[in-house]
Amino acid sequence: MFHMEQQIQDLLATNPAWSVSGETLVGNWKFDNFSQLREMVGKLCDLADELNHHPTVTYGYNTLTVETTTHDAANTITEKDVELAQRVSEIMVGE
Repeated sequence: MFHMEQQIQDLLATNPAWSVSGETLVGNWKFDNFSQLREMVGKLCDLADELNHHPTVTYGYNTLTVETTTHDAANTITEKDVELAQRVSEIMVGE
């Protein structure tokens, strides 16, 4: 468990958009407009399919929230969630 906690702390230290809420990683971003948001949601969906790990995605006009937990592991944060979060952060930096 310590190993997982360290991975989570490393993620949070290098990706300020992410936080932990209970047993869920939560990322929040804001965009200039809906077109930017729409493009990002498409990339996020492609990434989720690639990793076969699908987060909860909530968005509004220019805000995006991504929540990830592993349902198969009793709704806890696993390496799958950390990897997804890191990859999502890479996409966001590219924008």
